[in-house]
Amino acid sequence: MGVEVLPEADDGVLIAALYRWVGRLAAGDFDGAVDQLYRDGAADPLSAAGLRAWIKRYEPAAPLRPDRPARVTPAETAGGPLEPLAEVFRADDGAVTSIDFSMPINGEWSELVAFFDAVPVPGGIALRLRDMWAA
Repeated sequence: MGVEVLPEADDGVLIAALYRWVGRLAAGDFDGAVDQLYRDGAADPLSAAGLRAWIKRYEPAAPLRPDRPARVTPAETAGGPLEPLAEVFRADDGAVTSIDFSMPINGEWSELVAFFDAVPVPGGIALRLRDMWAA
């Protein structure tokens, strides 16, 4: 598949790309999820195994169900007591700089947030996973 190049478009197009990324994770396609993202060679060693381990370490806390291990589930069907976070940040000139996106874990929106940077590439922007932690 390769890195997904996105137009500098409205927020909905960018969030839809993250729904596709989550869909790959929910389907167990960690390789495809990693391939969708921009990586800067040795400086950005994200791997499918590393991403899987990152998510498995997450421990849902109250008021979420304490199901273990944590697994990503489809965003389209996520529920639970928390509201989803999907926030696009832009520079003064309107260029996308980053996106924060809460992860659907075990069927519920969680406090586990994925932080993405927007990286300019030929034809648009690509998303690079900067970090993921419980916010």
